[in-house]
Amino acid sequence: MDHDITDTSDWDPAFDAVAAAPDHHKVIFENDKLRVLEVTLKPQDEEPLHHHRWPSVFVLDQVHDQVRDISPEGEELPPSRDVLRAIDAWDGKSSLVVNMAPQPLGRVLNKGSSDIHGIRIEIKG
Repeated sequence: MDHDITDTSDWDPAFDAVAAAPDHHKVIFENDKLRVLEVTLKPQDEEPLHHHRWPSVFVLDQVHDQVRDISPEGEELPPSRDVLRAIDAWDGKSSLVVNMAPQPLGRVLNKGSSDIHGIRIEIKG
C-alpha cells in the first residue's frame, strides 16, 4: 500500500502507532498540536504493522545499530534518510535526535540484545 506522505489524511486510523502497536507506543501527552509518545522495543521484538502520520522529533536515549525497518510485505528496508542524517551528526554519547517525516505503514524489529527507548514528539497539522 503506497502512500503520498504529503497527504496523510487518508491513512487508516486503525494503523496509527498507538492503536496498532500499543505495547510499544504510550501516549504521555497530547493536545490539538502535539502528541508525545514513549516508544519502547525489547530485544528481538518486532512491532505490529503501523504508521506515523505526523512529522516528529524522535529522541532516542537507548539505541544501537541492530534496529531494522520492515516493510508491510516483511522485507528488511535500508535505514531512512532521516535516520542516516541523524547518525552522521551524532556524537555517539548523548541521545540520538532524529527529525522524522511521516512514516507510512511498516514495522520495526529490534535485532539487538538491549532495549530501544525514546520519546517521539509528533507535530500535528
